[in-house]
Amino acid sequence: MYLVTWSPHYSIGIDEIDGHHRHLIYLLNKIYDVFVNDTPGWDLAEIFTALTDYTRYHFSAEEELMRECQYPDLAMHKIRHDQFVKRLEAMRESCTSGKRQLSFELLTFLNTWLLSHILDADAEFGKFSAAAGKRLPA
Repeated sequence: MYLVTWSPHYSIGIDEIDGHHRHLIYLLNKIYDVFVNDTPGWDLAEIFTALTDYTRYHFSAEEELMRECQYPDLAMHKIRHDQFVKRLEAMRESCTSGKRQLSFELLTFLNTWLLSHILDADAEFGKFSAAAGKRLPA
């Protein structure tokens, strides 16, 4: 069972970033699956760590593309990224240290933040890139 299914609706028109977003959704779905089904062979802490690490990688790559394109909203976008990573790391630490159990509240936060960020802030970058005719790596 999936929490989110990738749809072309989530595409921002930049292949590299869309691929990253698909993988982030995959990791979010894996966390959900382990949480809901207590899936054997998967460790929630490992998946949460993978989500945190991949999120950092994705944000770094996305911000580099924004710099290359001279995206005017880069500074605000980076602030949003930094705030999310800080919250994600705190959630991961709480869940992996046993201080707090993963809950639907946390899953809802992850899901809501990720999808709204893709559909709003990242989509704006995609529109800017397309309108400016910026050539991005495939």
